[in-house]
Amino acid sequence: MVKVYAPASSANMSVGFDVLGAAVTPVDGTLLGDVVSVEAADHFRLHNLGRFADKLPPEPRENIVYQCWERFCQALGKTIPVAMTLEKNMPIGSGLGSSACSVVAALVAMNEHCGKPLNDTRLLALMGELEGRISGSIHYDNVAPCFLGGMQLMIEENGIISQQVPGFDEWLWVLAYPGIKVSTAEARAILPAQYRRQDCIAHGRHLAGFIHACYSRQPPR
Repeated sequence: MVKVYAPASSANMSVGFDVLGAAVTPVDGTLLGDVVSVEAADHFRLHNLGRFADKLPPEPRENIVYQCWERFCQALGKTIPVAMTLEKNMPIGSGLGSSACSVVAALVAMNEHCGKPLNDTRLLALMGELEGRISGSIHYDNVAPCFLGGMQLMIEENGIISQQVPGFDEWLWVLAYPGIKVSTAEARAILPAQYRRQDCIAHGRHLAGFIHACYSRQPPR
């Protein structure tokens, strides 16, 4: 059996909205994320458990883990009979990369089970594609840090999807979850279709300053 844990992540970083994402872990060291296990079987089976399993779609084909298995088999050009178990420990629509946790854990588990036929770049591309089925468009700001760890800057140029950005040695984040479900697709739909030039310039300046600070590690003044 292969069992894979995928951590929570945050891509709601105002200084790098849609281009920065980071994997997160509680200060007490407990695990915050989903777990997917895979083992050989005579036909495909999917079992859900965990605190938020009752929030998953009742139809297995609507479960993102099933879709990950289906897409992975398509990538390999053959059907792989396995039994998969999703431990859904992340609240759905929480803003903590819940779907990314399931996608990353499922695809990594399948890849490990099959002897790693896909490299990290191909896997990450599949992760972004599957995440896009939930959010409405392909994006990597949750799956990249969830899969690769740390803080990731989305590049998406010349075959490079993301690159890691160094963080600070002592960096604590406060994450607030209001206990309600907010769909990523619905949240993105209410954003403006166009932005003012001065806002775009300010965003670029703030993002550049933040990335510079991460690399230069300038002492506080």
